Amino acid sequence: MHESVRIAMYSDVHCPYAYLTAYRLHLLRKEYSGSVVVQYKSLSLEYRNKRGTPKDILDNETPVLLLQEPNIPYQPWHAPLTEWPVTMWPAFEAIKCAERQGWEQAADLDWSIRSAFFHGSKCISLRSILIGLAEHIKGLDMDRFISDFDSGTCKQQVLQESQEGWEQLKVPNSPTLVLPDGRQLSYFALPKVTLDPRQHFRATSIELARLPSNQTPLDAFRALFQEISSQHN
Repeated sequence: MHESVRIAMYSDVHCPYAYLTAYRLHLLRKEYSGSVVVQYKSLSLEYRNKRGTPKDILDNETPVLLLQEPNIPYQPWHAPLTEWPVTMWPAFEAIKCAERQGWEQAADLDWSIRSAFFHGSKCISLRSILIGLAEHIKGLDMDRFISDFDSGTCKQQVLQESQEGWEQLKVPNSPTLVLPDGRQLSYFALPKVTLDPRQHFRATSIELARLPSNQTPLDAFRALFQEISSQHN
């Protein structure tokens, strides 16, 4: 039996490009169970930018970008503005706490947190929200999870992974896939939205992903998974 190939995905949990990628990986997860494992690595934009991402950027960028996947869980932010999360650090820590119990649990909580933000307008800065999401993750020992989360066990890991991504690997942006051979794939199979800061970050254009003829983004991921799997068999 062959060992699963591991791909690292460096991303921020409130990055819409990463949400689109996570959605596609979520769709393919069962298909490649046992052959490809995605490791969700913290890549904090607030660490690099020294501020949270302004809400108006996400408000203008996200709906245009997510048109690429009409079935992705998404609704514009509809909670009170006072509930907008100003930091993603607790969310990163929660995913790392789940990771201590297994990659499946980490992947499930990662997806749950992202969709809670983009679809449910949940304040994923809050302990109560994150614990509530974790309670629905299959196989997660909640006593251990809460103990790890409340003790700050994974805080340093989030910092180290963000530093590794930005400063050592020098990934260009969120999300970036890092393959076993060291190759980096940034914005893999993703469109790119151009925003104009002079017009309050109005979306002015979208550049579609360059894929082979008749290939969908999911096909691109399948081809990538098959390529790296064959290299390690």
